[in-house]
Amino acid sequence: MEFRKTRQDEIDRVMSILLDGKASLASLGIDQWQGEGYPNRDIVVQDVAKDQSYVVEDEAGHLAATCMVSFAGEPDYDEIDGAWLTQGASDCPGYAVVHRVAVAADSVGKGAARFMLTQAQQIAASKGTKSIRVDTHPGNVPMLSLISSCGFDRCGIIRIKHADGGIPERVAFERLLQ
Repeated sequence: MEFRKTRQDEIDRVMSILLDGKASLASLGIDQWQGEGYPNRDIVVQDVAKDQSYVVEDEAGHLAATCMVSFAGEPDYDEIDGAWLTQGASDCPGYAVVHRVAVAADSVGKGAARFMLTQAQQIAASKGTKSIRVDTHPGNVPMLSLISSCGFDRCGIIRIKHADGGIPERVAFERLLQ
């Protein structure tokens, strides 16, 4: 597998993977991503333009998973019911963040998500970032398990502003890199 930045001509495939992610969440009875507004094509286009969109390409050249990795901070992480492992507000973060994690329906169970989180950590560490943060819906048991098994510590609950009709609470995790 290869973890790399998304190319402009792959946006349609990324959107397809995100739709698979929406369907997977719906099948688990999770209200995350079930509205029309998020994640949408404009967000993915912006991620690609900012070099923040990544994909996992399998050995056959098939795009199996996608995520966004940013070093610009996350305003929703400025307030937490709990405590982060590191200090850092969104205006001066010192951490990387992973968002919009999704796996193509035909690639579920093949290790793409674990590979993606591991590679995101390596990219963050190579940039000298102190830590990496991620959050997920409290009902997303598969993602909660994956995040924990990848060495992240559960830090508390954050509330997102773009819940799109779903509950705004998310379980927040952080992993130290240095």
